[in-house]
Amino acid sequence: MADQSKASWPKTSDGTTDWEAVFEDPNTGFISLVSRTQSATMTEKTATVIIQKLFTRRNDLDLCKQNIHRLGTIIATHKDDLARIHEDVAVLMREIKNERIELARVFIERKKAGAAIDRRAGLWSNANSLFKPKFLIPIIGVLTTALASVVYVMMQSSPPPAPIGNTDPFAQNTYGTVQPMDPNQFNSKPDVKPDPIAIWLKTVRWPITPQDSGDPAKFYSVTLYVDSHDIRAAVCDRAPSVTDRIIVSFGKTMPPDRDARIDEIAAAEDEIKSALNTLLSDDFIGKVTVSRYGTKGFKAATLPPYCKASRYAN
Repeated sequence: MADQSKASWPKTSDGTTDWEAVFEDPNTGFISLVSRTQSATMTEKTATVIIQKLFTRRNDLDLCKQNIHRLGTIIATHKDDLARIHEDVAVLMREIKNERIELARVFIERKKAGAAIDRRAGLWSNANSLFKPKFLIPIIGVLTTALASVVYVMMQSSPPPAPIGNTDPFAQNTYGTVQPMDPNQFNSKPDVKPDPIAIWLKTVRWPITPQDSGDPAKFYSVTLYVDSHDIRAAVCDRAPSVTDRIIVSFGKTMPPDRDARIDEIAAAEDEIKSALNTLLSDDFIGKVTVSRYGTKGFKAATLPPYCKASRYAN
């Protein structure tokens, strides 16, 4: 399949590329092609061609280099263990597959939203006939008359202004008493701590490797909460390493064959927080939330570099 043009790749009913088939087909899928290579050198060459085939757009250049670098690291680390090389390269390929599935999902949602906007635009076009002169002039006349009537009634019914100061005719001071100003009323400043910055990362498909039995894989979002823009930048600069630590944390806490319970998701959140603070060498991550796709808390970055902040600190 790597030798075929992208236009010939299998499609889903939505018209997008069927990434499951492209990667997982036992005969022509990318992962199958890599797993059948007979040496570390051939594995690296085959996977490199696949990655270059996938990342062909100008904006994909950095991602292409990043994935080829990760591939080179895998080959160099396990150069004498071909089975381990095949296993780790398959993990890398499935990460790319999950990114493509997520991008396809976002594309379909935006396409549906665009169709809804077009329908609303059609209704607005029909409403434009109300703004033609033969309809607009009588309407303006009626509204002007009604507004003038309301203003007239309000002017007639308004009470006279209240007298200022002391109204006693025999009092010496006829200007009223001015209350002294509290010198401290403008000096108090509430001690309000700014809200933390939420960092949205790319979705995590769990389990990464398809299971022969049990529930199908689920998509999760991982949101990190930090206190400053500098910390956000540090996290996003290390987004690939952050993602790797998250996947390792999922492996320690999330069951691969069924939906995770609330306590297991909470354990994953604690494990991710600890792992990332160890990676960053400080307690930079104040909170972590893990949310399943379809729930209210699910928020994820859908475009490279897959690290988006809810706001930027000053």
